[in-house]
Amino acid sequence: MHLKAIYTETEDCKDCYKCIRQCPTKAIKVNNNLASVVDDLCIYCGHCVIACPTGAKKVRDGISQAKQLLEQKHQVYVSLAPAFIAEYGQEANIVIQKLHALGFAGVSETALGAQEVSTQVGQYLHGRENGVYISSACPSVVELVRKYYPQHTMAITPFLSPMLAHAKMLRKWYGNAIGVVFIGPCIAKKAEADGAPNLVDVALTFKELNQWLNNETISTTNENHKLVPHQAAAGALYPLGGGMINTIDKDARSQFMSFTGQNMVRSVLDDLDNLGKESPLFLELLACEEGCINGPGVDCTNGIATKLQAIKSNFETKNEETHPQNTNINIERDFFNIIPNETRTYQSEDIKDALFSIGKKTAMDELNCGGCGYDTCREFTKALLSNHAETDMCVSYMRMVAHDKATILLQKIPSGVVIIDNTQKVLEMNAAFARLLGEEMELCFEVNKGLKGFDMSEMGEFASYFETALLTGKEYHEIPIQEKGRNYQLSIFNIQKNRLVAGILQSPRQTEFRHDIVEKRTREVIQKNMETVQKIAFLLGENASFTDSLLNSILDEHQH
Repeated sequence: MHLKAIYTETEDCKDCYKCIRQCPTKAIKVNNNLASVVDDLCIYCGHCVIACPTGAKKVRDGISQAKQLLEQKHQVYVSLAPAFIAEYGQEANIVIQKLHALGFAGVSETALGAQEVSTQVGQYLHGRENGVYISSACPSVVELVRKYYPQHTMAITPFLSPMLAHAKMLRKWYGNAIGVVFIGPCIAKKAEADGAPNLVDVALTFKELNQWLNNETISTTNENHKLVPHQAAAGALYPLGGGMINTIDKDARSQFMSFTGQNMVRSVLDDLDNLGKESPLFLELLACEEGCINGPGVDCTNGIATKLQAIKSNFETKNEETHPQNTNINIERDFFNIIPNETRTYQSEDIKDALFSIGKKTAMDELNCGGCGYDTCREFTKALLSNHAETDMCVSYMRMVAHDKATILLQKIPSGVVIIDNTQKVLEMNAAFARLLGEEMELCFEVNKGLKGFDMSEMGEFASYFETALLTGKEYHEIPIQEKGRNYQLSIFNIQKNRLVAGILQSPRQTEFRHDIVEKRTREVIQKNMETVQKIAFLLGENASFTDSLLNSILDEHQH
């Protein structure tokens, strides 16, 4: 089956939900703790690919397909995106030489197609009375509009993108039998090429090209391979925010605005109904901040200012195009091939039930901590209802589950267990501990379950052992103590040295007490609780691993 432009290598996914946090459309589905891309919802912006810490989010490799094309076609031409100057700088000519050495018949600038798009968009805008017109140059924006703002589809200017327009021009110049490989900074171009296989055979990113070149042994010469059929001029500005606008022959009545980045673009689209009422408004919308020079397929580590300067300097050295543009080529198209995202609505009762399933019983429970990757608890519950999320993605819910499991463990252990902080205050105590200390302490426990906040120094002389353990980090193992005429065995061990200690109190008269029972019950709970604790520890760090430390410490103590 043909791989989508972005996919998940499931073995590498560590369910950290960073891809969900970074995805502007939440086009991620989590199933069995594995996060996969939902292609029908994806706009191919590449945010998840960049954010994934393990590299589980992959971009479909086009190198092997390009190599196969070179073997099958007599002539294959490169459509090289204008951002190549920002990517390669002074090495640009060397890269062009290497592309010829790989077997490409010629390298041509996609900017030539951009210039043709600008020419026809300018003609299209002339004479328009009013309305909003959105550039078709950015395929990620086109996907966003069609899938999430379908009511504005008609606002997209009805022309091919520069890549597709250029591919059509190349086939007109060199014959339809040629192969065309686009190389640029954009992942979305792969999906766009999939939709127009008659124009573009393969779309590669700069990262892929660099990988290809690094794997080949290519020697360069002083031979100068010129761009075919000639250099571009104004189209070289397209990778910058506002670059397209600068190439359009403007109508005096029309207004022109440029916005870059997902947040800005979505903000504009949300407000689109209020624009263009008095005069034509052309919007150049680019999904990547500052434009294509910051695309997800770039490999260059230069700063954004250096890249911008490279593009502008390259443009300033160009002469205005002396070759006539091919204005006879038809680059018109529509955008009805992209299926809009079906927006599902849920009843308030459904959302309430979903919130209840993750322990959210009141508005105060909706923490919006962002641990699951969604902006709000309600957005997360909608994902739950859409089967795109799982309950154990909720960090606060999982922490509650882990705490409940640990509490059950403490209460079921036949010996007394208490946890003390560095101020000698009780954090947790089980009923057995209170019962062993006598009727008075048992009554206190009934009033305040767990005796949280109780001062350990008021519990008896053996409290000094806890004080010593906290100050020195010393641990005690089954030491005999006497309290109010009763004999006990006390063990104290560190959970967090000098900060948290746990004590286990037992009486020789406890005929029902057996080490093997404690160990068996503890081990069973640890087995069930481990996945929960590991997930919380991964998402929240040291504080969340507290339960894991406690359970293992208790088990270790009873094995000594």
